[in-house]
Amino acid sequence: MEPLSQSESEAIAQIKEICHRIVREMMPLQPTIGKLQDGAVRQTLYENVYQLTAQLETVKKQAIRYEKGDANRVL
Repeated sequence: MEPLSQSESEAIAQIKEICHRIVREMMPLQPTIGKLQDGAVRQTLYENVYQLTAQLETVKKQAIRYEKGDANRVL
């Protein structure tokens, strides 16, 4: 793979930063969800927040692989 162009490097940096910001913004959800009385609703929300976090990490890791020239390995 050829070296990344400057715009690609900037895009990768933005992707990683945006994913990081979203995860940080989601952190207050855990204690807030814990205040709900319905256990089934709490459990569903916890699971969905976990899935969102996992998907964001996958996006970030794929961007890092692209940056390192290893984007062909799909997560």
